[in-house]
Formats: sequence, structure tokens, C-alpha cells
Amino acid sequence: MILTNRLFERNVPSRNAKSIFIFCEGRRREYDYFKYFKEKDSRINIEIHKIAPDDNNSPEGLFDIAVNAFCPIEEKGYKPKYDLIEGDEVWIVLDTDPDKDNSRLEQIVNIKAECSKKINWFVVESNPCFEVWLFYHQENELPNTPIPETCNSWKTLVNQLIAGGFDSRRHPIFIEDAINNAQSAHKNNNYVLESGYTEVYLLGQSIMTILAEKIRIIKRKM
Repeated sequence: MILTNRLFERNVPSRNAKSIFIFCEGRRREYDYFKYFKEKDSRINIEIHKIAPDDNNSPEGLFDIAVNAFCPIEEKGYKPKYDLIEGDEVWIVLDTDPDKDNSRLEQIVNIKAECSKKINWFVVESNPCFEVWLFYHQENELPNTPIPETCNSWKTLVNQLIAGGFDSRRHPIFIEDAINNAQSAHKNNNYVLESGYTEVYLLGQSIMTILAEKIRIIKRKM
């Protein structure tokens, strides 16, 4: 379910205002996390797609949902849900957790290739799941113990590190720490994201181009 169906009517792009359209696989965690920033500043309009139970939540399914949201009239015969203007960005947030037929990696590679053909379309991964990104809000390097390999293990680790677990109403304020930590730790092996690493810091950097001052003020008052 897309949060809104209105078509944005903006004539002159502003250097200080842009829309970031985020399409996530998760039905709650990712949505709640990015919603925190959506509520912080009217200069940045973060539109978040929340996967519905009947949506195709495979990487290719999510990509198709994103494409259809901006589809030109001449291609589909109806008005697009959103109108992209200069400076707007589309981000597709994916996990690398394997699926039953092991087609996920191939799908992600294909989606990245397709997004590279579009202006300001980006794909970011977390291996194996979004909780890796949440982990870097607290930590600047991977644990010395064996790196968790499953999503459930990462959820457990994050809950152990943060008393009461990660709270998307409060803890996203540490996004700048997470950006620095995840970027410093970032490691690809022949363009394959290794376990325990995340590219979501790239999306975080984009969000901070508008929200940096406000985020820092809020953080200082904590």
C-alpha cells in the first residue's frame, strides 16, 4: 500500500527541498524507521512504500512496484502515483537473506543494472537484513564473536546491545553515527556485499543533506 496517491505539483525544484521515495521489503521495521525522518522536516518529503500482505515482496516484485508508481501515462494508460522532478530520488532497500529458490542475488544484480539506467534511482542492500543497519547505530565494528548469519540472530544481537531493543521513535536520531560506522566498516568482495555489512548509509547520507542541522540539534538536547 502506497501511503498517498496524490500527484505532486511542484514547478521549480529547490536546492533545499527534494522528495526521497523509499521502497522497502519490510512490513514494519523499515517503515517505522524511515517514518521517523518523514516527520522531522517539511523540506524533505520521504514517501515510504510499505509492503502489503498481497504484494510480491521479492526484489523484482518491489522494483516493479516502484516502476509502476512513476510509470508515464503513455506506457500504462493511467496517471502515475508520483511525479518525479529534478533532484528527486528513488531508493530501493533490500536484504540479501537467501530465498527458497536462491534467485535473490540474481534479482538484485538485475535490479541494480536497471536502476543504473535511470536518473537518481538507487539500490542499497543489507546482508543479511535491515537489522545490520540498526546495529551500526550503536557499534562501529563487527563483534569479535562469530558474525551472525541469520536475520533472527541479528535481531537478537541488536536487542542485546540496546536496552529494550531498537526503538524507531527515538534511536534513528543516531543516523549520523550509523552512517560513519557503516561506511567505515563497509566491505564488498567482487561487488558482493559480505555478511555483516550494509549500504543503507548511502541513503542515510542523502537524508542528512536536508536534515543534518535539525538532527544534530535534537541529538544535543538528549
